[in-house]
Amino acid sequence: MSSFLRCFLLLTLVNFLATAQSSRQRNSGLVRCQKEIGDSVSSCQGKYCYKMHTPDDTTRDGIVKKGCMNAADAQTEVGKCTRRPLEEGGSELMCVCNERDFCNSSVVSMSTSVLLGIFSLAIALLL
Repeated sequence: MSSFLRCFLLLTLVNFLATAQSSRQRNSGLVRCQKEIGDSVSSCQGKYCYKMHTPDDTTRDGIVKKGCMNAADAQTEVGKCTRRPLEEGGSELMCVCNERDFCNSSVVSMSTSVLLGIFSLAIALLL
């Protein structure tokens, strides 16, 4: 089988699996999220995942909280990170997502990961 045909079949399979996963999540309306508050790490299920970064003078990287939300307020843009002013000055960074399970645990976005994976596989098959 030529490497072009293998690459085509592999990309078709990856697309099918991604579509099936996306469809499953849309049907349930819920995503699984990483839940992290302080040293406690677990998982939860909700309509949205969030990751919040609040500056803190006592820690070098500030305070990071992750978890689930079932409602979004007017300041929240799903799929984006927004800065929210704090009463004591400064601002917190709030990221809200719902495109896939555990979307709040990744530094790299899902679409970037998929594109990099497909590109790497295509190069490997062509070499």
